[in-house]
Amino acid sequence: MTKTHEQFIKEIQQKNDKIIIIGNYTGATNYIKARCKRCEYEWEAKAYSLLSGRACPKCRTIRGIENNKGLTAKKSHNDFVSELKKVDNDIIVESEYDNNKSIIKCRCNRCNNHWEAKAYSLLQGHGCPRCAKSGTSFMEQFIRLSYIKKLSEKDVISRDRKTIGMELDILLPKLKIAIEPGNWFLHKKSILRDSKKRSKCAERGIKLITIYDKFPINETKPFLDNCIVFSDDYNKADHSEIKKLIIELFDISNLKCDFTDNDWKEIETTAYELSKSKTHEQFVDEMKKIHPEITVIDRYENSNKRIKVRCNKCGFEWNGVPANMLSGDGCRKCGTKKAHEKVMKNTEWIKNELKMINSEVEIIGEYKGRHNPIKARCKICGYEWEPMASSLLRGANHKGAKTIHKSNK
Repeated sequence: MTKTHEQFIKEIQQKNDKIIIIGNYTGATNYIKARCKRCEYEWEAKAYSLLSGRACPKCRTIRGIENNKGLTAKKSHNDFVSELKKVDNDIIVESEYDNNKSIIKCRCNRCNNHWEAKAYSLLQGHGCPRCAKSGTSFMEQFIRLSYIKKLSEKDVISRDRKTIGMELDILLPKLKIAIEPGNWFLHKKSILRDSKKRSKCAERGIKLITIYDKFPINETKPFLDNCIVFSDDYNKADHSEIKKLIIELFDISNLKCDFTDNDWKEIETTAYELSKSKTHEQFVDEMKKIHPEITVIDRYENSNKRIKVRCNKCGFEWNGVPANMLSGDGCRKCGTKKAHEKVMKNTEWIKNELKMINSEVEIIGEYKGRHNPIKARCKICGYEWEPMASSLLRGANHKGAKTIHKSNK
């Protein structure tokens, strides 16, 4: 039996107290006028959607703009350049910004490399492909090679994943020391993860030294012990500061730094060579390890230029950002399916929904999704059929229901 206007108002007050009904209720699938208590905006929506908690469309838009913190909001060219300077002061913008998806021509102030990237990608911290490369920066290679020079190749492990179950950039097993150098802008989003690494290292008697470059002068260090921060970028051409860092690290490690000028030159040259952009074959090999289900179709050029790939599971093809894929981004079609399966409503949910939307119908089958058939029975005439779940949620009944029910009466 269809509920009265008063019953509907009472249910709305219990389930959606952020709106006021200003129209007349005529059925669950009919439109009814509502007003938002927060912004006074008026709109029309289907009655059952309001009972399900549907919010004011104007407030949803406002919250979306607030939540993205201006990163995707319309901005001027000067606004974009100012934001980018906070992310990476060494990127010089050489073309005009129009919107977040604009292709921006860039130049790296460190290595004078020229490349193109999407505006939003630059604001997310994807910098110069020649400097960032394969994830092993010049600074990381410089530190690693310095320890190899002082100790030996076997005493320095790069990208160890076995010791604590998480990746350690540089591990010195004999000294029971691990070193994690990184860019503060990228690492500040994962401080909890960095903290977890420190705890796991401590449990195994390993001293973890965390290093952040481009660290804001006025900010407090995230960790009190064994945390080295500096406001400059050690990937720059002047390496006098990074040499001081090596001396400091050696001092913490109880090692004497007695490198000659030739030693420093050899370390510097090799570090540049090892941190340069990876080849197509290297990228394909890394993708096989991280995403064995993805096939690389196009030729790899650099970490920021999109490349065509295919998912072997579902056949979906798309143009992905290499750096993002190597960081874990996989097939979005498979990801959407997994997310849908995770949050998919159950049979009990649709039964409760139909009590409000279509009380003449009961569910006797299993709910497998809005776009799948589900077995149902008419409470009035006992007719059984398998409609799409979405049609029942729109208030539909079986074919000829009105005529059959009228004749029964």
